[in-house]
Amino acid sequence: MHDQSKVREHLLEQLRGKNAHIDLQRAVKDIPFKDIGRRPQGLPYSVWEQVEHIRISQYDIVQFSLDPEYDSPSWPEGYWPANASPPSQERWEEALQAIEEDHRRMIELVEDSDNDLFKPFPHGDGQTLFREAMLIVDHNAYHVGQIVVIRRLLGNW
Repeated sequence: MHDQSKVREHLLEQLRGKNAHIDLQRAVKDIPFKDIGRRPQGLPYSVWEQVEHIRISQYDIVQFSLDPEYDSPSWPEGYWPANASPPSQERWEEALQAIEEDHRRMIELVEDSDNDLFKPFPHGDGQTLFREAMLIVDHNAYHVGQIVVIRRLLGNW
């Protein structure tokens, strides 16, 4: 394996974020619980739906990267919550915590220099750790941006 230290360093910088985008914690900070499940006029999703989609998708990406036996949810219904609102404040907080934990797990995978960033997973069809980590960066940034838009339309940004 050739030296991947610079690529690894840049990838970790992107995973840790806050360069070109705000992070999820900032996007949901101080949002009133009553607004988490509200869909602004003209938009088909709420902050909860975006957060839960991030949680499910990121879990899927991390599990795929770790476990050759992992079976992904059905697309698209398995990647979105059934309801616009979380069932409780506790469930909301659990979702945010799960996102943080899975994000840390991906960072740990990328930090481990024994993991070749560009070696295709034997259980995939060409996916690599680099690709999966960048998918998290890209996907989360997109949906965090949508959360900001929702909050602006709800008047609480």
